[in-house]
Amino acid sequence: MKNLGSVFAAYVIGWGIFFIYYITVARRTAALGEQIERLKNTLNRSK
Repeated sequence: MKNLGSVFAAYVIGWGIFFIYYITVARRTAALGEQIERLKNTLNRSK
């Protein structure tokens, strides 16, 4: 049990990396949705 601190640190770092990745993907998805809406609006105006 002397390595419990190292295991906990690795666990926290792993979850931190996961949440940073999740936030990055969520931002990219939101930006993509906005671009799709702008494209739809542009196409509808040109008809």
